[in-house]
Amino acid sequence: MGPESWAKDYDTKLFSPGSFDAALWEREQRLLDRILQQHVTGRDSYLDFACGTGRVLAHVEPHFQTAVGLDISETMLAIAKQRVRAAMLVEGDATRDPLLLGGQKFDFITAFRFFLNAQPSLREEAMSFVASALKNDQSRLLFNVHGNRHSTRALVAAKAHFTREQFASMSVRECIDLVERHGLEVVEWYGIGSYDKSLLRLMPLSAWRWAEQAAALPKRFAVYLYFVCRTRRS
Repeated sequence: MGPESWAKDYDTKLFSPGSFDAALWEREQRLLDRILQQHVTGRDSYLDFACGTGRVLAHVEPHFQTAVGLDISETMLAIAKQRVRAAMLVEGDATRDPLLLGGQKFDFITAFRFFLNAQPSLREEAMSFVASALKNDQSRLLFNVHGNRHSTRALVAAKAHFTREQFASMSVRECIDLVERHGLEVVEWYGIGSYDKSLLRLMPLSAWRWAEQAAALPKRFAVYLYFVCRTRRS
């Protein structure tokens, strides 16, 4: 299986109908629409940083005059090309080449499933870039962390400690501190998912859906975190 086939197969399986990630994506789409309506006034330009296969990019781009998807993976961008309408797709690493996008500034920037998996130094470099790419104080950055340290994901962390598996998590405080180190401030943050994906090994998806509605935890314990940020006002 070639790299392009692998990427397409991975995306198809991960978000297949009836899967956990498909159910999560349904909720994320509603959240994206809500944030666009409540927090984003400028509708000229949009950047999806680390856009991958273009899932978020394809959902958001119709709301803007121009859209750009940026990623280092040619394979991922090949899949994104089949999904987006008119967005420009750019291959490269903007943390190494800040002028990769020609100094363009954006009204809205998204960065999904990037910061948690990045090494600490790369987190800083990426946040520095996206902060610099916001057009003005009305522009907004939305990034997520798909592993809140203080959530039911802690059960996975405990298991990983004994099995020596790789495990990443970030707290709400760590996310806010990361933002503030780069001249931004959190306008609002959201949480989705009270119960970690790993628990589906113990319960069917229907039980997870029921628990999410009937026994939802406060957002500070949500597994998936979403932060809306702007340039810090003096």
